[in-house]
Amino acid sequence: MRIRNLLFMLLGMVSGVNAATEKPGIAGHYTLQAREIVSRLSLAPDNTFEARIEYAGAEGSAKGRWKLVDNTLTLNSDAVVPPAENLLFNLSRTHSLADLQDARQPDGGDTFKQAQSNYVLNLSYARSAPVPSIPPVMVSFEFNQGPAAQLLWSNAVGRQLYLPYTDQRTLTRVGLQSSPDQPPQWFTIAPQTRTLSLSWKVDRTTGQISYDKPDELGLTQSQQFFRNAPKALAQIDHNYILTLLYGVTAEPPAIKPVDIFWSFDDGSQTSQRWTDSRQPQLLMPVPAGKTLKKLGMKLSGDQSPQWVEVATGSRAIDLMWDERVNPAQMRDLSDVFKTLELHVKGDCLAVDLGNGQACYRQ
Repeated sequence: MRIRNLLFMLLGMVSGVNAATEKPGIAGHYTLQAREIVSRLSLAPDNTFEARIEYAGAEGSAKGRWKLVDNTLTLNSDAVVPPAENLLFNLSRTHSLADLQDARQPDGGDTFKQAQSNYVLNLSYARSAPVPSIPPVMVSFEFNQGPAAQLLWSNAVGRQLYLPYTDQRTLTRVGLQSSPDQPPQWFTIAPQTRTLSLSWKVDRTTGQISYDKPDELGLTQSQQFFRNAPKALAQIDHNYILTLLYGVTAEPPAIKPVDIFWSFDDGSQTSQRWTDSRQPQLLMPVPAGKTLKKLGMKLSGDQSPQWVEVATGSRAIDLMWDERVNPAQMRDLSDVFKTLELHVKGDCLAVDLGNGQACYRQ
């Protein structure tokens, strides 16, 4: 995990990239007016910048170039970040062929077709992009009998909602309403579902929130999914759990090559090399008469792979990965300025801190 991601996770800053135009008069020396953070920014007329930041005993500095489009100022640091080589892997979920088949599509869907003759390894970077602040969303729950229920969700206070479960009535659909003047967006829910994972995004131009169809799990699948999350695991027996995930993935860091080992039930192994952190998927042809038992990840410098057990009958494996942070990295905040977006509002270069905005002022 890069230090910039750590600081953004704590403070909720928003970053991004835009094309360049120049606006006269923006050059100058700025100081950030924010609690607990000391930062200075110098914008030169030749579109170069220098910046420094101090926070919680850590500090960092950077040089680079700035660009301005309309009222959006983007800093791009000149710093070269070396490829990540110390990674963590976590098995998120496995899928059988039956799990992958989409009944709404005659051919079962693209992933189902891939898995007919391949094991499918999905590699996902564990970090989301900085989560934007949004107004509270009204979430409505309807059942096969009895009154509906409503809960208010705000991304500022969490991403999971718990709704009491009983055998007497089952959830039939879930609706999300971002504002009173818009109708809810409804999703039909299967009777056996106990856990829903729903991805959301925001159109930064209009502020409109959109939602993808939720992934649904029954009780047994939910218990397996939350096996490493004690709080959710303790709640699943007596509750529905709705998890709302920001659907914009952070830009993954470059990585050093990782060897992926496929271990089968007869003791044989085969391997592939994963070299591009932006490559989200690897395929391994299913060998005749063999079943996948374990998956191993060997980093450069490691003597042996990190192994994870794979459930019998699995054809697709969801593997999350992240960069392991060392203490030296945690004290260097230079990466904050690698790509940082600010908004020009009068004499304020505004940075969104999640619970409000802080200003760089001259």
